[in-house]
Amino acid sequence: YEVFERMAFYGISANLVVYLTTRLHEGTVTSSRNVTNWVGTVWLMPILGAYVSDAHLGRYWTFLASSAIYLSVRFLPPF
Repeated sequence: YEVFERMAFYGISANLVVYLTTRLHEGTVTSSRNVTNWVGTVWLMPILGAYVSDAHLGRYWTFLASSAIYLSVRFLPPF
């Protein structure tokens, strides 16, 4: 699982600037800033989750809450 997660992360991050500039017509600076913010969020969220899990909710409640957030965002209709 970890191998596939890493392959997906590096595959997306390598092509995301090109996608944002060609398909979404963002400027190079804006697309680079968006990719940097995305990478920073990806690396900081496990630290936030560990803090919430250890200090407040516990392992299982944190998993249930994050799964509920993921599923509610995942299955929203597109705008």
